[in-house]
Amino acid sequence: MTAAGQDVLHASTWRGGIRMTRPVDAAREPADFLPGRHLWGGLYYGHFGHFMTETMARCWAFDHPGIDSVLFVPKHDKLSAFQSYQAKFWSLLGLTAKERIVQKPIMVEELLVPGQGFGLGRIAEGTPEFRATMTRMAQALPSDPPRKIYVSRTRFNGRGGVLYEKTIERNMMDQGYTIMHPEKMDLQEQLRFYKSATHIVGVDSSAFHIAGMVAEPSKKIAFILRRDNKAHESIAAQISGMIGRDPVIIDALAANWVEKGATSSNHLSWGELDHASLARGLQDHGFIDDKDRWKAPSDQDRTESLTWVRSKHADDLVRIPLER
Repeated sequence: MTAAGQDVLHASTWRGGIRMTRPVDAAREPADFLPGRHLWGGLYYGHFGHFMTETMARCWAFDHPGIDSVLFVPKHDKLSAFQSYQAKFWSLLGLTAKERIVQKPIMVEELLVPGQGFGLGRIAEGTPEFRATMTRMAQALPSDPPRKIYVSRTRFNGRGGVLYEKTIERNMMDQGYTIMHPEKMDLQEQLRFYKSATHIVGVDSSAFHIAGMVAEPSKKIAFILRRDNKAHESIAAQISGMIGRDPVIIDALAANWVEKGATSSNHLSWGELDHASLARGLQDHGFIDDKDRWKAPSDQDRTESLTWVRSKHADDLVRIPLER
């Protein structure tokens, strides 16, 4: 809100045409006065995916000269400090000004408000300014020898993914891929891996937001869908903006395994894949050389995977087959 009590739409965070930051309907008495020149960072999300897509939305302007700090408002009161990987991002971007999380209303002597350069929905491709910032960050990273990588969720502690993913890992290694477990790597190591990759394949997930930040036109990128909804579209748009073409989307889903009461796939559901269709799609798009070498899950693979997946849910899962 301005000193005159006006709501500033330009400072809002938008998601798919919906305003995520609440409009200010009345001026509140500031708890403090902050002298100097500062930059509006936006809304601080603690959630990994929303931090990368929405808290980062104005990072293209963080190197503005002559600012004393970048100011953020937390999504909720418990967010009082940045997590280590989030603080690391500021240094990778070359931010030299202090970053602040503002818990109470304050009056700022001078506040610069850059526009949202990235996010979910219609702005997912990123503005030219945002994409240029990501490219500069990628160029400053160390370079590794080229590699093909498969981005796995088998060491992810949360729920949601695909069944029998260890089978996919074995097959991708047989086709010359290095298996990557991003949650076991620090942020810079993840970015370095993605930067060095000639081919990136994985189940659609927030990990690809990191891959998209260092993507460039020479890379071949494919998502294996884990759910039959549109959750992957913003990630695909982000990558499209960076590489100049759509990533490959491989839909080999045979069924959704969902919690009782759910009628469709969601972020907690598990996709069951048709492995013959998956191998064919990977070969048709140039990600593997020989689909006939692909080995389908064994009975033991199926039993172990279902036991592991079911252990993550209080109730048993329901299988919903998909008609093709």
